[in-house]
Amino acid sequence: MAMLLGGMMTAVVSARQGGAASGPTGRAAFVGVWRLVSFENIDEQGRRTSGGYDEGRIMYDALGNMAAQLMRSTRKLNSTSPTEAERSASYGSYVAYYGRYDLDPATSKVTHHVEGALNPNWVKTDLIRYWEFSPDGRLSLSIRNAAGRTTGTLVWERIR
Repeated sequence: MAMLLGGMMTAVVSARQGGAASGPTGRAAFVGVWRLVSFENIDEQGRRTSGGYDEGRIMYDALGNMAAQLMRSTRKLNSTSPTEAERSASYGSYVAYYGRYDLDPATSKVTHHVEGALNPNWVKTDLIRYWEFSPDGRLSLSIRNAAGRTTGTLVWERIR
């Protein structure tokens, strides 16, 4: 799950026509604050299911910095002195990381170079996502496995 979630947060955007990337492909296309619209996992048979996270933000700046956060809106409030079970549930329902990013317009790939994360296993790793811009300006970030099959897609809408 950590690989999937880490992968989902990397974002890239382009419009595809005839297999070639066109439209915005530089940092300017990414710069801003984006709200999570949807997150779907895709299994080997192409079945789509909810990725479990239904709220989130991803931010990119013109200097190459980024930050991403996802959460489940069904998170429960903890007691004043949270138990280990409550802490575990809180940790398991939130994803957050920040770092630098690079774009590869030729492959519609964005790489998030993780510098800090809620999950310590992500620190000093690269999370790769493949982007596509829809005609309405939404950004789709796809996660692919080692074989190149898309295993998850996050759709983002610019809010700033």
